Amino acid sequence: MTTAPIVPAGPSPGAAGAPGKARRSGLAVASLVAGVLGLCTAGLASIAGLVLGVTALKRIGRSGGALRGRTLAIAGLIVSVGTLLVWALAGATGVVYCLVDQSNMAANVRNYPSLESREKEPAAAPATAAVKTAAPITSVPTTAAPAELTVDLGGGVTMKLVLIRPGKFMMGDGKDQHEVTISKPFYMGVTEVTQAQYGAVMGTNPSHFKGATNPVEMVFWKDASAFCKKLSEKTGQTFRLPTEAEWEYACRAGTQTAFSSGDDPSALGDYAWWGRNSAKTTHTVGQKKPNAWGLYDMHGNVWEWCADWYGAYPTDPVTDPSGPATGRYRVLRGGSWTYVDPDCFGCAFRLYYDLAPSLRNFNYGFRCARTL
Repeated sequence: MTTAPIVPAGPSPGAAGAPGKARRSGLAVASLVAGVLGLCTAGLASIAGLVLGVTALKRIGRSGGALRGRTLAIAGLIVSVGTLLVWALAGATGVVYCLVDQSNMAANVRNYPSLESREKEPAAAPATAAVKTAAPITSVPTTAAPAELTVDLGGGVTMKLVLIRPGKFMMGDGKDQHEVTISKPFYMGVTEVTQAQYGAVMGTNPSHFKGATNPVEMVFWKDASAFCKKLSEKTGQTFRLPTEAEWEYACRAGTQTAFSSGDDPSALGDYAWWGRNSAKTTHTVGQKKPNAWGLYDMHGNVWEWCADWYGAYPTDPVTDPSGPATGRYRVLRGGSWTYVDPDCFGCAFRLYYDLAPSLRNFNYGFRCARTL
């Protein structure tokens, strides 16, 4: 199974890290450096203050307690004690920031199969080999519904979806691969939800990288679900987040390879905005090549929320799985503009994230599914 928890990006748009490496955020590193420098400066300032105080006392002794000597002594003590307190506080603050950052990192990187642990996996069962030998994906024709659907969101903004026909496929990779049947047709958004679409429904745009045709980001799972609910109420149709199985089925688009484009990661740039071509930002949706079913940006641009709670895969064949009934993490798929490891963009790669609302991020967006 290819899976990982979300690794929160740093505080700046260019901050990015490969999964499996618990990097401190820029804030924590800066705070720690400031703390260490603060403690060093406090020590130096204290020594200077003491020297100044000793000098003052000597003068007091020679002058019999002259006013100038007393003033100098008091000034030296104030400088010494005051500087020590201020910089000691700064140092303690830096250390606390670092500890808090590492605590948050530990909470969100828990259970990630690091690069080291992945290297320990048996070389005899690579993920791509397992996928290649899987049973073929089959799809059942559906003629009752139109192949494409355009939804009016108001204000001249529309959303285009394509029909995904039912069928069977091998979900996951390696030892966790299992047969899944998608028994009902559904519609899937041709692109990730854009900022214009989100604004037309929700009346706001939380995104960090502004652009009407760029994917909306800085949205939490509940924000994405609320969008689907409000869009359903507005149109009288049933919009929702796709299940994890629906997402992978649509991403594969009849393929059994690592990516919808094949097994070669060198072709990823033709289909995805990722860390090696994104210039550290999101991009207008639909600019890269689509997969065989006409879906754009299934690899890259932003991670996409799925409806499921994260959980272990079943071992037996299943029909229309929707994940565990409860859990702690929600699943994301697809990779984003900040990641540079090609594995993160694979059809089977799973990312999961704690539900704390404060952990919204400019790597995470979503696309809609619609029930027939």
